Amino acid sequence: MSENKRNFKKNVIVGFGGQLIIIVLGIIIPRVMITNYGSDINGLVSTITQIFTYMALLEAGIGQASRNELFKPISENNRSEISKVLSVSQQYYRKITIIYGLGVLALATILPGILKSNVDWLTIFLVVIFEGLSGVVSFYFIETITVMLTVDGKGYINNEIAVVNRILTYVVKIVMAYLGINIAILQLAFFVLSVLKVFVYKAYFKKHYSWVELTKASDDHKLKDRNAYVITEMAWTIFSSTDMIVLSIFISTSISSVYSVYNMIFSNLNVLLNGVYGNICYMLGQKYHEDLKEYEKIHDSFTTLFLGGMTIMMCTAYLLCIPFVKLYTHGVTDIEYIYEGLPLLFCLTQLLSWSRYVSGNLTGIAGYAKQTSWISMTEAIINLVASVLLVNRYGILGVLFATVIALPLKVLWCVYISDRKVMKRSYFKSIKIMGGNYLVFFATVMLGNKLNITAENYIQFAFVGLLCFVAVSIVGIAVNVLMNPTFVQYAKKLKR
Repeated sequence: MSENKRNFKKNVIVGFGGQLIIIVLGIIIPRVMITNYGSDINGLVSTITQIFTYMALLEAGIGQASRNELFKPISENNRSEISKVLSVSQQYYRKITIIYGLGVLALATILPGILKSNVDWLTIFLVVIFEGLSGVVSFYFIETITVMLTVDGKGYINNEIAVVNRILTYVVKIVMAYLGINIAILQLAFFVLSVLKVFVYKAYFKKHYSWVELTKASDDHKLKDRNAYVITEMAWTIFSSTDMIVLSIFISTSISSVYSVYNMIFSNLNVLLNGVYGNICYMLGQKYHEDLKEYEKIHDSFTTLFLGGMTIMMCTAYLLCIPFVKLYTHGVTDIEYIYEGLPLLFCLTQLLSWSRYVSGNLTGIAGYAKQTSWISMTEAIINLVASVLLVNRYGILGVLFATVIALPLKVLWCVYISDRKVMKRSYFKSIKIMGGNYLVFFATVMLGNKLNITAENYIQFAFVGLLCFVAVSIVGIAVNVLMNPTFVQYAKKLKR
């Protein structure tokens, strides 16, 4: 078996399996937090975690620029050029670490005063500091290494380390929560585990990439489109973290706890699929530089596979979301967790986001990052303004609706660039694939509104969930094959 084939299999298996383990453990944590600390603290921690999760996307601008620069030298096995790109990448990461660190201090000072929470100022300050320091350590020591592993087809290493680290983190959090230890000390434990991760990455990189010279870049060596990618990721940071922050500022951290429970469901499904996509999307960059005509096939196949996969998951989630939340929050009385309208809005957010994953990736590879960055910023501004305008009147539904109305702009832009400008073809294939999946979802919504799915316990829920998933999968796969018949042929080729 060739190394490429081995890497592909490992990336798929570890990407999917690893994220599945993380999801199972991740579902336990919010329940433990709510029952041991209450909705107020759970909402507070969830808000702060989300802020830093998306602040970490600031590095993705450098990461994406670095990955695009590495595709060519890695395909040519040009070690000298690889070292140059990684050297420049490390320089940028370490510069942005300073900005990120200042951001952590600013947030630690500001958030205790603006979040509507009953938690004391010092605790909020320390939670923000310890959560933020984990990102500082990652930026400075780890990110350059993860970029190289991803582009070299070894993203499964990133996943293996992440899974082990996350398992340890969750175990520590669960034990400390049951012992009733202060939430700030809990976050300190998370920071310590982040530091340990650095030593693991350093040891692996030294063993397998000892030939990389991270001091080889000249002062005039730049990463192409780095500023455009940073703007794009800043926009996505604003866009993605708007909802919970707005809820915590304008209503309360308790209502953010409600949002976090629903978001946990849908973000975990997103992470599950993204665990596979993130590990094999390097194939898109390599194929684009090899043969544009062949790239079209993999472009459509990836769109069919991942948008189709997300559609099946969203149809299943729409049918089962409310029954799950009722079971999950049983016995919690400090705030109401059942909102019938939330599943539809969360599902639409994921569907629209995944409609642009592959085409959005192509806009960067093909050199349209700068134009796309301003579309991303416009999208973020629309979401932020609409969220602030709608939150007081419509609450949690208002901020989610603002997200949904902002998303189509970039979907249309990415399809326009990828189909017309880059592949120079009709929009018909892309519209057909997206349209077929949207049709499956809205048909499920209409059917779901007529059904009354309930579950008295988790065993019954699992059985009903399996039936729903199988039924939706049969329909979803059939529709996607009908919309893109060449997908089956390419999948077989990929398997071989």
